[in-house]
Amino acid sequence: MTEAVLLIPCYNGRRCLGDCLQSLLASNDPGIQTRIIIADNASTDGSADFIAQEFPAVELLRLPANLGFTGAINAGWEHARCKYPNTTYVAVLNQDIIAADGWLGALVSHLQQNPSVAGVQPKVLLWPRKECFNTTGNQSHFLGFGLVTAYGQIDTGEFNSPREIDFPSGAAAVIRRQALGDQPLLDNEFFLYLEDAELGWRLRQLGFRIDYVPSATVWHQYSFHHDYRFYFFLERNRWYLLAMYYKTPTILLLLPAILAMEAGQLYFAWRKGVLSQKLKASAFFFAPGNLSRLLRARRLAQARRRISDREFVRNFTANIDLPELQSSVLKNIGNPMLRAYWRLVHPLIFW
Repeated sequence: MTEAVLLIPCYNGRRCLGDCLQSLLASNDPGIQTRIIIADNASTDGSADFIAQEFPAVELLRLPANLGFTGAINAGWEHARCKYPNTTYVAVLNQDIIAADGWLGALVSHLQQNPSVAGVQPKVLLWPRKECFNTTGNQSHFLGFGLVTAYGQIDTGEFNSPREIDFPSGAAAVIRRQALGDQPLLDNEFFLYLEDAELGWRLRQLGFRIDYVPSATVWHQYSFHHDYRFYFFLERNRWYLLAMYYKTPTILLLLPAILAMEAGQLYFAWRKGVLSQKLKASAFFFAPGNLSRLLRARRLAQARRRISDREFVRNFTANIDLPELQSSVLKNIGNPMLRAYWRLVHPLIFW
């Protein structure tokens, strides 16, 4: 019997947890023993009590404070590693997903048939716009941005074939336990945002593949909002990715584009009224304790990598292609300049 653990971080998710847990518990996945663990980030809306009362089959961890997406997942994973040492696969799920019947079995089957694949993502559709995509696998921009693919497009069968992706969406992903080693599942430094990119980058640099598997489906109760309350984490974590995972020659080669994007992000942050968050994200790395943690993380990441940067960035994009974020400046100036620069320097990355 294959053992799988489903990890769900919860924060004030009372309105959506019922649909989520009902779908997971109802899913028919023969040959898989499934355990659901929810780590509640000190919710104030009664989420934890609701789970305890209505879903006694679900294991509930009541965390003393909001540890973010990464902290909750890692708390759940530490609990699972101790209690269920024979776990073969671990799923990371958002509290607002609804799973189709047999979703887990399809993903596990793909992993069993493809030993070089360490992580998989199902077809993630929107809810209640059930025929429209949330993502068909996430793509990395060469400057560290994480981008969803096919967002808002109607599912017409165009994305019905498995394919390699840069990283899986944190909304729903299944990871081969063996590929994680003894490390935390997610990097606690990230707290929230781009934590799924960090996981994907880590697994890929270890020599594994990440695949999109459309035979499995989940729906995500998600809609894009122009909400920049957490802009600090988006920018800070993007810099963390670049500094941890690129080799020094790659950083130097990309430095003109990095600096140009920094100027663009400062202007963007000013226009959106979050300049203080952007400056805070930039200043973060000048604090000695923060810098030393980053350098230590970089040394560990570089020491364990098994592939070249040439292979690593093979499918990275130069386009910031999100319909909701399009502007005339980005469309007519930003993206053409980024594409031109990437065409110029991409072939030069031979290390």
